[in-house]
Order: sequence, then C-alpha cells, then structure tokens
Amino acid sequence: MRLVMFSPRLKERPRLGVVVGGVIADLTVYYREVFGYEPPSWLYDLGEFLSCGYSRVVVDELIASTSFKVDGVFNYGVDDVVYYPPTSGGQRVFCAAVNYRSHAEETKTPIPSKPYIFMKPRTALVGHKQPIIAPKVSELVDYEVELGVIIGRKGKYLSKEGAREVIAGYTVFNDISFRDWQFPPQGSLGLDWLHGKGMDSSTPAGPYLVTKDEVPDINDLELRLTVNNELRQNSTTHDMIFSVEELISYISQGLALLPGDLIATGTPAGVGHVRRTYLKEGDVVIAEISKVGRLENTVIKER
Repeated sequence: MRLVMFSPRLKERPRLGVVVGGVIADLTVYYREVFGYEPPSWLYDLGEFLSCGYSRVVVDELIASTSFKVDGVFNYGVDDVVYYPPTSGGQRVFCAAVNYRSHAEETKTPIPSKPYIFMKPRTALVGHKQPIIAPKVSELVDYEVELGVIIGRKGKYLSKEGAREVIAGYTVFNDISFRDWQFPPQGSLGLDWLHGKGMDSSTPAGPYLVTKDEVPDINDLELRLTVNNELRQNSTTHDMIFSVEELISYISQGLALLPGDLIATGTPAGVGHVRRTYLKEGDVVIAEISKVGRLENTVIKER
C-alpha cells in the first residue's frame, strides 16, 4: 500500500490518501460516503493513523467497496495534488550520519564503531514537488539521498531481531544540508547540526509511505540522485555500515520510538560538498529509491 499526505489544493487541510490504480483516493471523502459519518482525526494525521489498531482494516474496506477514477472529488491524478511529507503532529526525525562506506571514504571519515544520530526539526520538512528553500544565510546548500524509515508501533529497548516489527514502511528522504553552517570555523566546539541540517522548509520527504509488505528486502535497494538530470549519487543500501534494524535498535535504547517517527538512514558517496558543487536557485533535484519512489523538488532562494 502507498499512503500519501496531500490536499487537493493549497491551503486546504492535509489528509490521508492511498494510491490505487494510478490515482490518489481521498480517504476522508470515501469514509464520509461509505460510513455516513465525519472522518476521524486519524485520517488527517499519519501518526494517529499508525497508532489506531483498526485503521488499516478500515482503509482496506474502503478500497474494496469503491471504484477508482479521476473525478476531482473522490480521486485525483498523482500530478494534480499538493503533497506534504509523510509526517504527523508529534513526529520526530532521526538521522544517521556517515552510514555508508562509500560516503565515509569520500569524506575521509573513519568507519564509526556505533551509529551517530542527530535530529532534524519537523519544520525543516517539505513534500514532493514543494520548493527546497535555500536560506539567505547559506551559500553552500547540499543534497543527500537517503532511505527514510517510518515507525508504525511504539518500541523501546528493541533488539535487532525485533526492530522490523515496529516498521510501518519507507519513504524517500533528501537530507538537504548547509555546509557553511554545519562545519563552522570554530571547529573545536564541534559541528553545528542544528543550523547545518535543520533550516526551515528545506528537506524533502515523500512522496509516499510505502508499507513494508511492498518492500520485503531493503538490503539492496538502488538509490539515485540527479541535479538538472546530471547523475550525482548512485548506490545501493547494501553499502550501509549499520543496517536499518541496527539503527532502530540503537535509537530505541532508553528512548521510545513512536508511531510516525522517521529515521533517515544515511547517504552514499557523491555529495556536493566533496566536489565543491552546491545547489543554486532553479536547480531541479530528483531523489529516487527503487520500489519506494521518486521525489522531485526545485530550489528557490529565500527572499
């Protein structure tokens, strides 16, 4: 199943849809039509949807009871809606640094002995086809294609073997970074992860949450990123240093993962900072992961 947070038009309330037969079905409209009641709050919040024990059953029933064609009321073309990142009101975004061997090699960083995790504010996220805002205080704006993992169940002190049980699904994540802030001159104080990774409306995620049953093997997915059709990154998840299960287990030690949380699992070689090539206004950035999706965004300079 491919779930999507979208709205039919700008400034309308984001809601949950599902991609069926090449169209996006508006589950709030179908719920009202099929059951005769106003849609529940969990059809407007991904975290609530994942927390609700019967939500998947309801969605399956809605899909089974209806037909799907583009009509602008119940269903929309995939190119005709406003996309939002697969997020929830209480979502947290965890990111793994230096988790691909090729990236460690290109940056001359020693292979870490355990995962290194930082967090990104939810306000940094934008959806598919939404602009990447290059802030006026940064000139070194970079890209990083990553596999995003969305948590579907609460879990704490998880073992590597039990980690997969809390996964809801996957999405494409582009960890836009601001290298002039991430690597400040006063290096003795460490990296500035807050500004270096978390400026407003800069980090694309989406287009969909692809449920884990559609991606049974996540250890050999292809990752690609292009800028204006020029290939910049091309690798597979096989290059990860720590597996998805290891990352989930590590983060959950003493810290409960919650439905709707997102984990970005690191990027392979090819980042712009190594080649000193950075994003500029008008650049079209496409991040793709096999079986998961294609995420496209255009860079706009903050005015």
